[in-house]
Amino acid sequence: MNDIDMSDWGLPARTNHPYDAPSAIELIQAVEDCITDEIMPGSNGANKWKLRIAANALKIAIREIQEGNSHKDDLQTIFNDLDAVDATDLSKKIQAGNYDDKFEILHEKLLAIVTMKLDVSNPGYFIEK
Repeated sequence: MNDIDMSDWGLPARTNHPYDAPSAIELIQAVEDCITDEIMPGSNGANKWKLRIAANALKIAIREIQEGNSHKDDLQTIFNDLDAVDATDLSKKIQAGNYDDKFEILHEKLLAIVTMKLDVSNPGYFIEK
């Protein structure tokens, strides 16, 4: 007898430590799929519109989970580059005119923040029409 546990070799890799499968993303995706594929086609009018909003909200939640850590790090880098502690501090410094002589840098950093937010809330915004 060997010491190798083969009881879960046929299962997908566990990437959701310390939790078991399904992951939060998988759970949210299952609900979104149910709404989109099963419930919405049989709905109409206001109910269909509300279901579309719910499905879109779930898609946003998935993207927030997927991108959260990366975007937090990117945002912190932007705050550091602008010598700001957080968004409130940055806003106060902008109002005080701290960046009036650094407009191009400020514009670049603010555009990066908006791009991050749009990438999560409405990624279709960047698709050329």
